[in-house]
Amino acid sequence: MFLRAKQRLSSILTASERATLARTMLTDVLEAACSAPTSKKVAVVTSADDVAREAARLGAVVIDDGGANGTNEAIAAGLAKVEKRGGRLVVALPSDVPAILGEDVSTLLQAAERNRVVIVPAPRDGGTNAVAFTLARPLQPCFGPDSFARHIAAADRLGIAPIVCRNARIGLDLDSPADLFDFLDLSTSTATDRYLRSINLGERRRCGFAGYSRPIVDVGAGNEFDVGCAK
Repeated sequence: MFLRAKQRLSSILTASERATLARTMLTDVLEAACSAPTSKKVAVVTSADDVAREAARLGAVVIDDGGANGTNEAIAAGLAKVEKRGGRLVVALPSDVPAILGEDVSTLLQAAERNRVVIVPAPRDGGTNAVAFTLARPLQPCFGPDSFARHIAAADRLGIAPIVCRNARIGLDLDSPADLFDFLDLSTSTATDRYLRSINLGERRRCGFAGYSRPIVDVGAGNEFDVGCAK
């Protein structure tokens, strides 16, 4: 649910602000995914009612994760549903990469059609912020710590040499205060940018987070929302 999202930002954002940020980022990611010319369907995999309502309002297909234990189980559940509905190529990405553009999604789908596995790394922590592949030879989702290396290994097990796509927009997931400031420095025309400026985040940076010190609690990847685009 939105209220449990982005606990690692609790040193600079209130619970209400984090919930609004999570909702706003989902809006940006879905708008980008839906605008991609090569994307036929966009789905959000979640078990949270508030996330499901927002995703449906934005025009996405909602797939219940069936009580999945974490991100990878949720993505696997979503992939199974997409395949049953006739999906052929997919892009799996998190909802916290609001700088993404529709053209980025199209590029990943087109590359996956040619090479069958495309991986977008998260430069700071060895993670993965997007994978694209064909459902004819589905990649095992390996999101989490050191997931970039584990996705490379999963592609190797399929006998596929993956394409590594280093995309700065997708690579910037908003997990830490530094990520928020880096995102603002991009000056994007996104709802997330407008929201962060509306709460004077830049002023908090200049003040060194004064007055915004709270315990940081990491509730785990299971509280993120998984967005998929199918072709």
